[in-house]
Amino acid sequence: MAISYNAFTMKKLYFIIIIIILSLAFISLDAFALNSEEATRNSIQEHASRIEDIVSYDKKDYPAIKTSYTDPKTGTAEAKSDSAYVVEAIFWGINSNPKVNHFLNYYRDKAKERFNIWLSRAGKYLPLINKIFEENGLAGELVFLPLIESGFSPYATSRAQAVGIWQFMKGTAKKYGLRVDKFVDERRDPEMSTIAAANYLKDLYDMFGTWDFALAAYNAGEGKIMRIKNSTGYKSFWDVISHKKIKRETKEYVPRFVAATIIAKNPEDFGFGNIEYNATIEGTEKVLLPPGITLKSVAEAISADEELIRELNPAIKNGFLPPDTSYYVRVPRDKVDDLLAKIDELKKADEKSIKRVMGKKEPSFKRHSKKGRKPNKKIADAKPKHLG
Repeated sequence: MAISYNAFTMKKLYFIIIIIILSLAFISLDAFALNSEEATRNSIQEHASRIEDIVSYDKKDYPAIKTSYTDPKTGTAEAKSDSAYVVEAIFWGINSNPKVNHFLNYYRDKAKERFNIWLSRAGKYLPLINKIFEENGLAGELVFLPLIESGFSPYATSRAQAVGIWQFMKGTAKKYGLRVDKFVDERRDPEMSTIAAANYLKDLYDMFGTWDFALAAYNAGEGKIMRIKNSTGYKSFWDVISHKKIKRETKEYVPRFVAATIIAKNPEDFGFGNIEYNATIEGTEKVLLPPGITLKSVAEAISADEELIRELNPAIKNGFLPPDTSYYVRVPRDKVDDLLAKIDELKKADEKSIKRVMGKKEPSFKRHSKKGRKPNKKIADAKPKHLG
């Protein structure tokens, strides 16, 4: 009887324990459901507040600089502030937002010295870029895009190995006709890379239909932006770039561009007075020279400083032209006749130098794990590395 009683007691105890475990499980599930519901609600509220924060703004933060503006809907001309015109051209009617204001203050205060350098460099290339963009029918404000891409430095290089004023990746560069190899990197050539950028920007606009989406795609890649648009059904630009798969750099890209453009068009109004703009490259010409010619011999032939010739030809990586083909060299316009007269005296790179370049390993982009990933910053202020 004792054994039977004990067995009965144990079974009863097991039953009670199971009841308690099940009760606790149901309580946990209810709590989980409530927490999940609350988390979802909080997420929606956070997303809504973020969107609301992005599209709301205060016009009083901007100087009232009047300019002529034609309303694309009515065709009537009216006076608007220059800042409103710039932003409307890109933001399809949304005049501004706190993020633009944030970057206006950032460039004007914290990054003033660096931004001043960028504006100085811009003077060297803007006439050329303006001409190319006008020929391609692109919005005038887009000429300032290199301010946030590279600080107008042909030598700017990102950790992902995007290169040049327009920060082209190697694959995109080749797609748009630029030569990138051990001897030449035409992503560094201001003229050729600008032509490629104009074609790329036009293609992006044709693909997305608005400049805000086109610019986000320029930064993040058209594939990513299109996939998010298609998978979510989002129509709003701000909805798309608020998506969790969009990096912070892309979320801030268009506001940074608009802020930089507003300052670049009216630098004095933001405290950037007496900017020493670099001399333009308009007073130069390209001359087709034989393969392998050294830039040093070009400089000697026209009695010019070698550093100047290297500076005018940033695409030529090793101080001499590619050994497999004739190539253009940019020189001061008033030196063209001198160069042509001495073209037979120009020296070629020796075989040892060519083999050394051929043996170089191309830089590779190493991906970081999510835990150790670093921001994809651009080295816009690095000194020129003429030897590769």
